Amino acid sequence: MAQSSLKDDFDFFRQAVHAISSTLNLEQAMVSIFHFLKRHFPLEAVSMHSLSLRMSALHLLFLVIRGRFHYLDELIPLGEGAVNYLQNLEREVRITSKPHSEQTEVSKLHSLAISPYLPQKDRAYLVALLSTEQGPVGHLALIGSRPGCFNAEHERKLDILIPVLSLAMINLQSHREVTELQRRLEIANLGLAAEMRRLSETPMIGARHGLRRVMDAVAQLAGRDVPVLILGETGTGKELIANAIHRVSSRHEAPYLKVNCGAIPDTLIDSELFGHEKGAFTGAVTGRPGRFEQAHGGTLFLDEVGDMPPHAQTRFLRVLQDGIIQRVGGSRVRSVDVRIIAATHRNLKAMVEAGTFREDLYYRLNVFPLAIPSLRERSQDIPSLIHYYVGRISRRLRLSQTPQLDAESLPKLLAYSWPGNVRELENLVERALILNPQGPLRLHTHLPLESGSKAGEPMVEMTQPQLVVSHPRKSPANGDKSLAREFLSDPTGPSNDSLPTLDQAMTDHILHALRQCGGKIHGPKGAAEVLGVNPSTLRKRMDKLGIPYGRKRACG
Repeated sequence: MAQSSLKDDFDFFRQAVHAISSTLNLEQAMVSIFHFLKRHFPLEAVSMHSLSLRMSALHLLFLVIRGRFHYLDELIPLGEGAVNYLQNLEREVRITSKPHSEQTEVSKLHSLAISPYLPQKDRAYLVALLSTEQGPVGHLALIGSRPGCFNAEHERKLDILIPVLSLAMINLQSHREVTELQRRLEIANLGLAAEMRRLSETPMIGARHGLRRVMDAVAQLAGRDVPVLILGETGTGKELIANAIHRVSSRHEAPYLKVNCGAIPDTLIDSELFGHEKGAFTGAVTGRPGRFEQAHGGTLFLDEVGDMPPHAQTRFLRVLQDGIIQRVGGSRVRSVDVRIIAATHRNLKAMVEAGTFREDLYYRLNVFPLAIPSLRERSQDIPSLIHYYVGRISRRLRLSQTPQLDAESLPKLLAYSWPGNVRELENLVERALILNPQGPLRLHTHLPLESGSKAGEPMVEMTQPQLVVSHPRKSPANGDKSLAREFLSDPTGPSNDSLPTLDQAMTDHILHALRQCGGKIHGPKGAAEVLGVNPSTLRKRMDKLGIPYGRKRACG
């Protein structure tokens, strides 16, 4: 019996080696390994992940399910307890069996992360630590078809494969890296500049998580030329989404021009967009085509279209309706074929109601609206964004090694409201790297602070400081809520030449906005819109300052 068992183990090992060594291509090899393992284990999928101590996260590398390989390269934020749990496992055990995926925080997070590919339900996990003399290579997870499906014999068989799987994984990943470097070198040698520019573009981090719905919508636009209106706060990455839309369009090889309407003076925007004839104005010594003519046959990205002045809106509408333009100072009508992608951080609907944006132009642009979530709405992407920016900026600053993130930072970064969105995060990472290039990076210490708040708490943007009333008074934050009502009915208040505290100034500023908006907080022409903050952020600030809200309470 012992000899028979030994022979069975030898045959099992030999078949595994044959499956693993069938190719140096990582995708093909893992699919081959998956099919082999499926013959011996009751599994539904196989995944590979590793523990990133620098990011306090689980790094998902790939997933093989139903014979299909999915390269993930995603980070899952972990709490301190989960990090310690995985560190202890790496030191003490080679095989971990969990009959139920709900047993530990790590398996629950892993199950949630792969749910776009494998429906989330209770399953068994059998995880092998792959390692060499140099240290851990990663964790190979066999995901069972049902709870409690793995037994002691399955654990024993997987343990037999750990040495060969560990070496194979190192070789396969190294081969993948070498192949990728060779491919990039070939592209450079062939002079494919356009392809190299595409490869060097900022990756769409969050495409499988916080931006998943947006990217699904972008995929639906593939091959279509309809106008797209991208809506989102400043710094959310509207231009990146516009680039993605252009890349999947039928015009991806045609001209692609970008114009920031908010950066062009009102007196010059007509000439910039629609061109001008010789002598049209002082200094126009020659005629010049505008951006619409230059983009003929391709795509024009109009950023901050909400800042376009009324006279330019009229000309723009004519392009959308009739496909024609007329240069400044000219009489000739020219046909243009341009696909429009527009973006703005403004509330165009409210601008239409206020009469500052043409209603007919709004509906021409609003054929396919895309709302980009703010960073506070996609906080699950923050670890991946930090990982990306730390790496990129470290290379740009020519740091000898990439600094690690302080373990205390991530929870506070996840709790922060990020009014400046991804752009604010990038700037914060760069500032931290410049000030402390050796690390560890205590990113949370660089978050903006305000009176009475701690790093990581949301703060109110004072977008209209000229409205702040500069007289002191007892702050409602101290409990005297009647002062809030008094101020709403008495805008002048007591006079005094001394400077108010920040809480007092903020209270006066919010109350001024409430009075101006008739006590309305949410929606068009509400105080939140006037102040340029999220309504929930404003309510939290009002709670902290002791300002009662609700139309009747604020005005009574």
